[in-house]
Amino acid sequence: WVQNRFRKASTFNKRFFIANYCPLVFMEESGRNRTPDKLPPQEREPLFLACDEALRRLVKWCQPECVIGIGKFAEVRAVAALGKTDRAIGTILHPSPASPAANRGWQEQAEKQLHQQGIKLP
Repeated sequence: WVQNRFRKASTFNKRFFIANYCPLVFMEESGRNRTPDKLPPQEREPLFLACDEALRRLVKWCQPECVIGIGKFAEVRAVAALGKTDRAIGTILHPSPASPAANRGWQEQAEKQLHQQGIKLP
């Protein structure tokens, strides 16, 4: 999407920054990805505390106008981590192959969602 819309990463990076809420991968014995929200509470809760703090520090450092979660999970965690803020917190559809909605024109849907949140794209 970035290449199609912005042609060069440097053009995208002038206005946008992407960070992963939890930059870790959890694999089940089968090799299947286990998302952080599916971890047992005794593992998930301390992980979320650390990831929430990292997000708060990143937002404080970057001072973005808004925070957009890529997927509902990311939006929910941003709201939980940032609490009341002057920044808008929103979401766009996650481009997961497991999502039937994302498999039907993800780029168009994501751009429409960004537009609805007042984010202008070139």
